[in-house]
Amino acid sequence: MSYRLDLTVISKNEQQSRFALTLHNLSDQAQNNWALHFTFCRWIQAESLSNGQLKQLGSYCILTPGNSASLSPNSHFYTEFTVNTKPFTMYDEGIVDAFLNTSPEGSFIKPLPVKITTINLDQPATEPLPIPLPDAKPINLIPLPESLIRLPGEFMLKSGTAITPPTDKACGSSRWLQAELCQLLHEDIPVCQDGNISYQYHEELADGAYCLLVEPDHIWLQAGSQSGFAHATASLLQLIPTRPTHQAHATYMIPMVEIQDQPNYPYRGMMLDCARQFHPIKRLKYLIDHLARYKFNTFHWHLTDDEGWRIEIDAYPELTRIGAWRGPNEVIQPQYTNISQRYGGYYSKQEVRDLIAYASDRGITIIPEIDIPGHCRAAIKSLPDLLVDPQDRSQYRSTQWYSDNILSPALKGTYTFIANVLDEVCELFPAPYIHVGCDEVPQGVWTQSPACQAMMEQHGYQDPRELQGHILRFAEEVVQAKGKRMMGWEEATNGNKISKDTLIFSWQNEEAGLNCAREGYDVIMQPAQYTYLDMTQGYTADEPGSDWACKLPLDVVYSYKPLSSLADNDPAHRHILGIQAALWCELVNNQSRFEYMIYPRLLAIAELCWTHPDNRNWKDFKARLSGQLAYLDKAGINYRRCD
Repeated sequence: MSYRLDLTVISKNEQQSRFALTLHNLSDQAQNNWALHFTFCRWIQAESLSNGQLKQLGSYCILTPGNSASLSPNSHFYTEFTVNTKPFTMYDEGIVDAFLNTSPEGSFIKPLPVKITTINLDQPATEPLPIPLPDAKPINLIPLPESLIRLPGEFMLKSGTAITPPTDKACGSSRWLQAELCQLLHEDIPVCQDGNISYQYHEELADGAYCLLVEPDHIWLQAGSQSGFAHATASLLQLIPTRPTHQAHATYMIPMVEIQDQPNYPYRGMMLDCARQFHPIKRLKYLIDHLARYKFNTFHWHLTDDEGWRIEIDAYPELTRIGAWRGPNEVIQPQYTNISQRYGGYYSKQEVRDLIAYASDRGITIIPEIDIPGHCRAAIKSLPDLLVDPQDRSQYRSTQWYSDNILSPALKGTYTFIANVLDEVCELFPAPYIHVGCDEVPQGVWTQSPACQAMMEQHGYQDPRELQGHILRFAEEVVQAKGKRMMGWEEATNGNKISKDTLIFSWQNEEAGLNCAREGYDVIMQPAQYTYLDMTQGYTADEPGSDWACKLPLDVVYSYKPLSSLADNDPAHRHILGIQAALWCELVNNQSRFEYMIYPRLLAIAELCWTHPDNRNWKDFKARLSGQLAYLDKAGINYRRCD
């Protein structure tokens, strides 16, 4: 490698760090008029540079030396800068990606690769804290069922196993079971009258509840709902040993059990960010398989953000032609990783339909998220004639350091855009909900727009946040007209314009969720301090992830009990509909890291969602997790080790 980049912490205090950046030219050629392009996880105070000039947009930084400085062979460029943040503790907080550009400004960029060394954090190494697991139990279902009775005997799953024709509500679960058993037994699994696995409809069983009875010669899956049959199937799949009793004949001995079970919360979800990094359909199906296996019932699909627009919209082909791609020579600048090349992708409507059907068979509802009015840079850059207010001189910087990512409430085009996009999304997704984001609209937005100020005067608004509420009330009307219910992050209540029909996701902390519940909103609890899977799982510097909210090891995840400080009869409890995990993907750009950040914490969250808090037990969970690791090993999953 001809170029190397070093970053070192040279001083720090509670809320400020000073860094030294050194670019080495290891080649035998001088570089003139060069610029260093790199991505960094914090906002750099450009005026603090000791040498050179810096421009930053999001995580994307361009450093130039000034005065046309030449980078001579076997020499280096050195500068220092300040970041107003708490001290860094992890290697992931260093420079993530970089390249050198020597093309004239405004011309086509031809990136030159730069090797990045691990950041010097100026701190002692920290030893990992193990979570030792006890021996596995004989039966290791996760989440813990309400009632499980072990009976003497076993069912032999082998060649010739068949499924009886399922009741209508069990057709999807039957297809799912067929697909799984086909992989295990290496043969097609027929559906016939004399099958030895039966789905039985029991009207008296509540939505989501099921009974599973394994006998020596027959397996009975009983439920009164599609979701109940999916949950029964999930438990059956977990009962199948990871290794066959007879390898040559693919025979599996399933323990005889009688299970009666039902979920504690009706909503049990996981959100995946596919805007910051594009996750292929194969990866999504892989995740949905495991969500179903552990009895989640919702996949929240974050499809749009500043860094990418990932869903095909017929009314605006520019959203995927332009907004789905970023790179050094694209309309949308690089961010996070892969910055030296064109990067991105999107999901066609047919791919979406296929994934919806796949998830439905496994009892998973897919809820799309189209994030408005913030986090809209990809859309705005794709449709500037529709979405840019040329008279707006407002100065703001969003949480992710953008100054041009908020829709204008004073533009007619904003409402045309929202209506057309939501119309197509509502038509495409059968889910009863549409999530419209609503988070992280920064201070300062709309304040220097004559049109926005005139709009505030027209409507008697006193606070710019009421303009956000104005947009969201319009979106809610569009969604409701389609027979659906709007969802939003907790900031959706800003401006006090939406109805109590909107379902709120609490993400910043539990208190925000409690406040919304007490105001009469139904709430999904997703506090970052317990459910954000992009948070690091340990305390060592080489542990992947972020820690802006916390460090989140497995035991902390499992400890979460929503609103546990309230009395059991507090009416706020009635508004808590469920719990959701989240994986934000700024740095999650490959299958290995994807798996590492999710597992095994996803299994802990599964139990938070399903099992009543009074029945949860950390020691017992660890024993069952120990048994589940054999399955994760067989599946080749790169989970985070506990010891």
